[in-house]
Amino acid sequence: MGAGDRRSAGFGLLRCLAIGVALAVSACGSGEVTPRVIYVTPAPGPTVTPAASGLPGETATPTGSALPGETATPTAPALPSESASPTTSSTPSATPAPVAPTVKGTTFTDSGNTAACGNWTISVGKPVVSGVSGEAVAAMNSAITARIDAFLADFRAQLSSGGGAGPCTLDGSSSVALVSASLLSLRFSMLEYLGGASDSQLAGSLNVTVSTGATIALAELFTDPASGVARLSTESRTRLAALLGPDGIGSDSIDPGTTPVLSNFDKAWVFTAAGLELTFAEFQVASHAEGTPRITIPWSVLKAVINPSGPAGQFIQ
Repeated sequence: MGAGDRRSAGFGLLRCLAIGVALAVSACGSGEVTPRVIYVTPAPGPTVTPAASGLPGETATPTGSALPGETATPTAPALPSESASPTTSSTPSATPAPVAPTVKGTTFTDSGNTAACGNWTISVGKPVVSGVSGEAVAAMNSAITARIDAFLADFRAQLSSGGGAGPCTLDGSSSVALVSASLLSLRFSMLEYLGGASDSQLAGSLNVTVSTGATIALAELFTDPASGVARLSTESRTRLAALLGPDGIGSDSIDPGTTPVLSNFDKAWVFTAAGLELTFAEFQVASHAEGTPRITIPWSVLKAVINPSGPAGQFIQ
């Protein structure tokens, strides 16, 4: 080896020794060598919750958690052997209770002149029903109009044969005997004058089923109409004798007008809370002076002949 080569090798050995000494000195000064650790952080992005992640770009909200700014309310589990109730349930609407109709009055008037009667006038109070279903109201008001029109037609038919002392008049009124959610009973009373010495009293009635407006016939009240009319005949005679008294009014006057036939009782009758009310026509059971006698037969007396499923059944329960 030449002198130059030995010199280069010496310098190399000295440099290695210097590096080794430097490392040793460094190790001795710190006590230990701490390796350098480099952490790699992924790029920022949305946080994804496993098995409950939202759509890309959204933060998934676990089931039952609140929205931002709200407190989550845990969903209560159903008790054992019970079914969880739906969040909402529908409640069936209650059926409206039947209501009684409203009855108000209006007045019908008319006038004219005939050679036989001179001037004539009509003034009749007319009930008007409202407050229940439209079809039933229409039927009831139609029945009222028909009943009053019958009085008017009879009066007008007699104007041509009046006594000539005019003016001839027809004055009428009505009253409510019973009004409820099921029944409406109306009385009609007319005072007719066609000239001559005196006027005449007329009576009538109308009974209807409120729910339909259908007119009720007297025979419908009884299980057997023949038995019902027989009971009315017996009870009427007893009560008329007590009402009219002994002053010349006896069986000779009462009995002919109370024989057990329907036509003696079905012209003017109404329901009342106390009983079945009957009004008799002028001269039917008494003189003109007695007018149109009226009696009431208690429901308890008629119970044996009343049809419990008929219009009067509610009064004998």
